[in-house]
Amino acid sequence: MDIRGYNYRLVTANKEADMQHPGVKLGRLCIEKDIPVRDVANYFGVSRATIYKWFVGEWYPRNPHIAMIAQYIDA
Repeated sequence: MDIRGYNYRLVTANKEADMQHPGVKLGRLCIEKDIPVRDVANYFGVSRATIYKWFVGEWYPRNPHIAMIAQYIDA
Protein backbone atom coordinates (compact mmCIF):
# COMPACT_ATOMS: atom_id res chain seq x y z
CA MET A 1 0.00 0.00 0.00
CA ASP A 2 1.31 3.44 -0.95
CA ILE A 3 0.63 5.95 1.84
CA ARG A 4 2.67 8.92 0.61
CA GLY A 5 -0.15 11.39 1.24
CA TYR A 6 -1.11 10.04 4.66
CA ASN A 7 0.96 9.99 7.81
CA TYR A 8 1.61 6.83 9.77
CA ARG A 9 -0.49 7.95 12.74
CA LEU A 10 -3.59 8.47 10.60
CA VAL A 11 -3.15 5.17 8.76
CA THR A 12 -2.72 3.31 12.04
CA ALA A 13 -5.73 5.02 13.65
CA ASN A 14 -7.86 4.17 10.60
CA LYS A 15 -6.79 0.51 10.72
CA GLU A 16 -7.69 0.30 14.42
CA ALA A 17 -11.07 2.03 14.00
CA ASP A 18 -14.45 0.30 13.68
CA MET A 19 -15.11 -0.66 10.05
CA GLN A 20 -18.87 -0.30 10.61
CA HIS A 21 -18.33 3.47 10.73
CA PRO A 22 -18.97 5.00 7.28
CA GLY A 23 -16.18 7.55 7.71
CA VAL A 24 -13.69 4.80 8.51
CA LYS A 25 -14.74 2.89 5.38
CA LEU A 26 -14.24 6.06 3.37
CA GLY A 27 -10.85 6.55 4.98
CA ARG A 28 -9.69 3.05 4.08
CA LEU A 29 -10.63 3.60 0.46
CA CYS A 30 -8.97 7.02 0.27
CA ILE A 31 -5.79 5.78 1.94
CA GLU A 32 -5.62 2.75 -0.33
CA LYS A 33 -6.17 4.85 -3.46
CA ASP A 34 -4.07 7.78 -2.18
CA ILE A 35 -6.94 10.21 -2.76
CA PRO A 36 -6.02 13.62 -1.28
CA VAL A 37 -8.03 14.72 1.76
CA ARG A 38 -8.44 18.12 0.09
CA ASP A 39 -10.31 16.48 -2.80
CA VAL A 40 -12.52 14.45 -0.47
CA ALA A 41 -13.34 17.52 1.63
CA ASN A 42 -14.27 19.49 -1.48
CA TYR A 43 -16.48 16.67 -2.75
CA PHE A 44 -18.40 16.43 0.54
CA GLY A 45 -18.44 20.17 1.20
CA VAL A 46 -16.77 19.88 4.60
CA SER A 47 -13.42 20.86 6.08
CA ARG A 48 -10.30 18.73 5.88
CA ALA A 49 -10.40 18.46 9.67
CA THR A 50 -13.86 16.88 9.41
CA ILE A 51 -12.58 14.32 6.91
CA TYR A 52 -9.68 13.39 9.20
CA LYS A 53 -12.11 12.93 12.11
CA TRP A 54 -14.34 10.73 9.93
CA PHE A 55 -11.37 8.65 8.82
CA VAL A 56 -10.46 7.70 12.39
CA GLY A 57 -14.04 7.35 13.63
CA GLU A 58 -14.00 10.32 16.01
CA TRP A 59 -16.90 12.08 14.29
CA TYR A 60 -19.91 10.43 12.68
CA PRO A 61 -21.06 11.88 9.34
CA ARG A 62 -24.54 13.37 9.16
CA ASN A 63 -27.25 11.52 7.25
CA PRO A 64 -26.86 13.32 3.90
CA HIS A 65 -23.13 12.60 4.00
CA ILE A 66 -23.67 8.93 4.84
CA ALA A 67 -25.57 8.47 1.58
CA MET A 68 -22.86 10.37 -0.31
CA ILE A 69 -20.17 8.19 1.27
CA ALA A 70 -21.96 5.03 0.15
CA GLN A 71 -22.13 6.37 -3.41
CA TYR A 72 -18.48 7.46 -3.31
CA ILE A 73 -17.35 4.04 -2.14
CA ASP A 74 -19.45 2.23 -4.76
CA ALA A 75 -18.20 4.44 -7.62
